[in-house]
Amino acid sequence: MTKHSSWAEDLLNDVLLQLWEKDDIKLKKLDDNSIKYYIIRCITTNWYSETSPFYRKVKRESSLYSDLKDIADVPVEDNELSEHSVMNVLEEEYGALGWFQKDLLSRYLILGSYKKVSQQTRIPLNSVHNYVKSAKQELKANVFKKLK
Repeated sequence: MTKHSSWAEDLLNDVLLQLWEKDDIKLKKLDDNSIKYYIIRCITTNWYSETSPFYRKVKRESSLYSDLKDIADVPVEDNELSEHSVMNVLEEEYGALGWFQKDLLSRYLILGSYKKVSQQTRIPLNSVHNYVKSAKQELKANVFKKLK
């Protein structure tokens, strides 16, 4: 269902947590085969349903990753670089940013505009623009150094 083992683990943990929170009486009525199918159905529903919290979490993380990839301007056609290695470098370099740059950049990626970040943080618009711009440039430069 998924090629990402960390997401698979998260998905399984979410489903097990949902089962734990379910009414015991309903679960006791299920026999061994039924519970297996029920778990598989829960996993499938959580992975594909746009209304599930897990789906929204994965979509949010993957859209942030693709936004970071766009900022770093990573070449997409380069077959020598696996998606996994690019993702690791991006995560590593994003984590290496200072807390302030990381906070403003992530707010910018989530909110989508400098103005919204400025309003939320009460930092002047020009300052937000300059900090986010420098974070993008630093991220881009560091990612290119690592990938070359």
